[in-house]
Parts: sequence; structure tokens; C-alpha cells
Amino acid sequence: MIDEALSYARVEVRDFLGVQDTEVMAGNVQVLKEGNNRGAYLSLINVEEETTLKNGDHYIRQNNQVRYKEPPLFVNLYVLCAFDFENYNTSLLRLSQTTELFQSKRVFSSENQRPSNQFPTGLDKLIFDYYNLNFEQLNHLWGVLGSPYLPSLYYKIRMVKIQRNVTEAGPEISSIHVGTTIQ
Repeated sequence: MIDEALSYARVEVRDFLGVQDTEVMAGNVQVLKEGNNRGAYLSLINVEEETTLKNGDHYIRQNNQVRYKEPPLFVNLYVLCAFDFENYNTSLLRLSQTTELFQSKRVFSSENQRPSNQFPTGLDKLIFDYYNLNFEQLNHLWGVLGSPYLPSLYYKIRMVKIQRNVTEAGPEISSIHVGTTIQ
């Protein structure tokens, strides 16, 4: 699911910017930079569990049977969008355009998909929230990435649902009997 979410976002950015497919890349910023590739980079920098949606049901009804199924895991993806075009002003323009994309359309789902970029079937929706980093966090991030600073944006992509479709049959509890023994 994570790979599908990032691939989908890459195509949305590419199409909105109106650039060639090779000018918007998804992957590790350092590896992309070493290849002397120019353009926009989308790089996953962290995955976080969405704990507010953690308490789901463990049982589902299926064909008049009760089945055990682990509730889905919802994760948030922290994605770096970095811009390294030939001209610094072009990088700033692409940064601004990407900000406009996610400001004008924060929620992506199958209901608002474009015909040229089908929304992944395994995902319910993706919500893009701008994420602020202070100077110290920014310094640490770029230090960990091992790359010189590039004009960049950070987004928290919410509601990525991960669930394997495995269920186990179990008997339905139809009544409870309480027995006591007095000695």
C-alpha cells in the first residue's frame, strides 16, 4: 500500500507540473542525487501509526459465520518533496506549483480520481497535510539524508490502510451460561 500511495502521488505531481515522466522521481533523495538526476523528488522519510483509529473490531460476520480478522493498521506517511531543477528559480516555481496542487486538492480517492491516473484499488483515500519542520529538525533531516539542502516541502499523508485479507472461522457465541458450584 505504501508503494502504491507514493507512486500515485508521484504521477499526480508530474501531471500537475506538466513535466516529463523522468523529471518527477520517487525514491531516496541521496540515491537520486548521486545519479545526477534533475527534477522533483518524492522521498518517504517516516512512517507512523495512526493510533486514534487503532481500536477496530476483531470479528466480522461473513456468510452467517463469525470470523476473526485483525483490524486494519492505519499509517501516516511523511513525504519529502525536494526540487532540484537546472535553474534555481525553476525549482522554486515547481515547489510553488506542488504546494498549489495539494492546497487545492487535499483529499485523493477513487471518487475524485482522474482518468489518466487511476486511484489504487487497495487504498480508501489519501489526505495530504502540510507538515512544518523547524530549523533544527530541518538540519537533522538533511544531515541524515546526506544531501545538501534543496528547496523542499514536507507532507503528512494520512489514512493509508494496511490490512491483509486473512480471516479465521470461529464459533458464534449465541448464549452465555453461568454455573456456580456451592460447597
